[in-house]
Amino acid sequence: MRGSFAARTRSTSSFWDLLLAITVRDLRVKYHGTFLSYFWWIAKPLTLGLVLYFALGRVLKIDVPHHAIFLLSALFPWFWFQGAVHASAGAFIANGGLLKKVQFPKLILPLSIVLGSTFEFVATLPVLIVLVIANGIDPSWTWIPGIIMLLALQFLLIAGVGTFVAALNVFFRDVAPGLDSILTLLFYVSPVIYPLDKVPPKFKAVLILNPLGPLLEAWRGLFMNGELPGLDIWPAVLFTAVALAAGWTLLHAVEKNIVDAL
Repeated sequence: MRGSFAARTRSTSSFWDLLLAITVRDLRVKYHGTFLSYFWWIAKPLTLGLVLYFALGRVLKIDVPHHAIFLLSALFPWFWFQGAVHASAGAFIANGGLLKKVQFPKLILPLSIVLGSTFEFVATLPVLIVLVIANGIDPSWTWIPGIIMLLALQFLLIAGVGTFVAALNVFFRDVAPGLDSILTLLFYVSPVIYPLDKVPPKFKAVLILNPLGPLLEAWRGLFMNGELPGLDIWPAVLFTAVALAAGWTLLHAVEKNIVDAL
């Protein structure tokens, strides 16, 4: 028993050591030769937020309290989800050479992408918090537990979806380009640029079932009103459980065939 426990402990330790090593490697490769890597992490949500604020707030005169923060508090987590899922699709294909040379748990590859994108998102949170406070919203003690809860939930959601699309893309190469259209559609059916209470009742039920809907609303409610996630976040929790199960099941089913398919 003691030997078996020690072996499992060493195996778990090796898994996390390798996961961290590959995550660091990917981040170094991604930003090799750049001097403004931190700026690029925040450039997309800030740029799109500025464009939407001008178009919707100044041109169309949409009246939303703290409109800039309303947009940014959803755009930051949205770009985390979008970037991580899109990058995860190529996790196995991009590392085909490594997979053919070394045997290790294949789950590490999509997880390393998710972990790296999570680090980028966490690093940008101070910028979002400064912008929230600069716009006259008082900081709240609920931000700390709320951020931890939503970080954990969204990390698990992305891990499940990312693992699923990574495994599927090895055998169906249309998955990666098809993600662009799916993510674009998901952007507009998620409450990024509009609040859920402005959606007509006949469409609201459909949008609420979108896991990103209550998740993004929870991020917005946390930063704008100091509200901790409530029971209305259940679609995101349910879909996260389904995504994790689907990702793990698919990867387990095709794991032995991935190297041959690359």
